[in-house]
Amino acid sequence: MLGQGTRTTPIGLATSVYPPREDSVMLLPFARLPGASRVLEVGCGSGVASLAAARAGLWVVATDLNPEALTSLSCRAQGEGLCVRPVLADLANGLGKFDRILANPPYLPTPRGSEDSDRWHHLALDGGPDGLETTRRLLATLRDHLAPGGVAFIVFSTRQDGEGVASLRRRWRRAGGRWRRVAARALEGERLSVEALRAPRVARYGPVSSDVRRTGAVRRGIGGRRRTLRRNPRGSSPVPGRGRIRARDGASGRRRSPRDS
Repeated sequence: MLGQGTRTTPIGLATSVYPPREDSVMLLPFARLPGASRVLEVGCGSGVASLAAARAGLWVVATDLNPEALTSLSCRAQGEGLCVRPVLADLANGLGKFDRILANPPYLPTPRGSEDSDRWHHLALDGGPDGLETTRRLLATLRDHLAPGGVAFIVFSTRQDGEGVASLRRRWRRAGGRWRRVAARALEGERLSVEALRAPRVARYGPVSSDVRRTGAVRRGIGGRRRTLRRNPRGSSPVPGRGRIRARDGASGRRRSPRDS
């Protein structure tokens, strides 16, 4: 574990790349889980989660906007003979669907005008005024990138706006998704957590057409089985018939969480 004031860089990792901290390490157990064939790490930074997933035999895509992070990850993966595909991308833009998504988005609340002067440190740390700016963008398109049955593991911090997190959770659940906490860790001045998000399941049957409502016609469901629709006695739509020690302190002097030990 890295203590306060310690700023070491793993061998082979460029100094402009966000080094692994307590928040990054929290994703490792979920990177190694069996049961997935395609894994995406969003904003990979050092790529420790991507490497862990690849070592477990999974096919991995890792995105980041920092080209040095991707170059460093590519060299490390090739050195170990691992299947990791680094992609220069904003979040998951332009990519397909994955069985598992891992993300440790920047969550440090950063008032406008107090951004880190280092471009890449700023990218890794700045969560906007409420710490949720990147997380909010990630969740807005998350369902587009989760395969059926897929799950996203995302790092959150109590330094983010609590009501903002609660609002995101309510909206996700109202849309039919599932959200639960799967890991937590207390650090000085904050508490980190990993939240598991599953997208809403696709409805088994689509909307019933007006012709079917009028005639009580027979539809074929999944597997080709016949399902008879009968008129609801009240005249409504038909129904189927029976049958961290603070480490984000960096050169800027801002108080930080694990990202800047």
